[in-house]
Amino acid sequence: MMKTSLIAIVGATVALTGAAQAGEMTYGSAELSYYNNDDTDVVRLQGDIDYIVNKFAFTGTAKAIDYDGDDAYTLNGTAGYEFTPGFTGYVKLAAYDFNSGDTEYTYGLGVDYIGNAFGVALEYTTVDGEDFETYNLNGYYDFGASTVFGSYVSLDSDFSLYSLGYDFDVDAFGLTAATTFSEDGIDHGVSSFAGTYQFGNFGVKANVLTGNHNLFDTGYYGIAGTYAVNDRITVEAGYDTTYGDVSDMDLFSLKLSFEMGGDRARVTDRVSDLFDKARSPVLNSVGLDLYDPIYGPSLALGF
Repeated sequence: MMKTSLIAIVGATVALTGAAQAGEMTYGSAELSYYNNDDTDVVRLQGDIDYIVNKFAFTGTAKAIDYDGDDAYTLNGTAGYEFTPGFTGYVKLAAYDFNSGDTEYTYGLGVDYIGNAFGVALEYTTVDGEDFETYNLNGYYDFGASTVFGSYVSLDSDFSLYSLGYDFDVDAFGLTAATTFSEDGIDHGVSSFAGTYQFGNFGVKANVLTGNHNLFDTGYYGIAGTYAVNDRITVEAGYDTTYGDVSDMDLFSLKLSFEMGGDRARVTDRVSDLFDKARSPVLNSVGLDLYDPIYGPSLALGF
């Protein structure tokens, strides 16, 4: 299954890249990461691409995860048209394939507005063959070196998730904080904090993941070193462990990433990338973001 998933991702990336030659590719990235936790091996592969053709904007994301022999992948994309400056309507399509071998599909509609300092998006998603719908509101606002961002998700009108975050990025220093909680209150959620410092081609990252009901008393913390091969390729190695009243865990991670281009075409992707800056490697190691196209950008699911 993983081999099939990789072929699907490569094929989608090649197709999108070819199409991008007819317009302007505004963003592209690829990431291969490996996690080891108590003899459990996890391999993740993800690719993203945005391109613009006149007033049309297309985005695509492909993910594949091998969780200790169990494989899953997701492919999703959007196609949109800019009706007036900054205002874009688009359609969404996603496909998921888990170890069962059955492929599930989701469809949706969305609308973006991107201004000089802020962006907001509203999305609707439904699962094919299921009586299940979600609404997702995402937004951000830039002021100087700071950005505030957030996401609200209504799951089939029965349950709601809220996510809020703050990002500060200047010169060689960066700091991102984010929290996700349910409609039951902020105590029913998790928060994550991440800081980075860059010196030349080298960098250091530190992160903390903790429950909101016992903030900083229990959770996970980690540190990683990075090396920028050039302005597009980065290598990262990290270690995370537990503290407080959590079962002992030691997580080792390796990551190779490639990134080019500027701002993402979709507000939802911009907000998701901001949450990812705070996201703990502990969450990446269990693949909790496979359903992002349904639930929208958030710090974590399953808290």
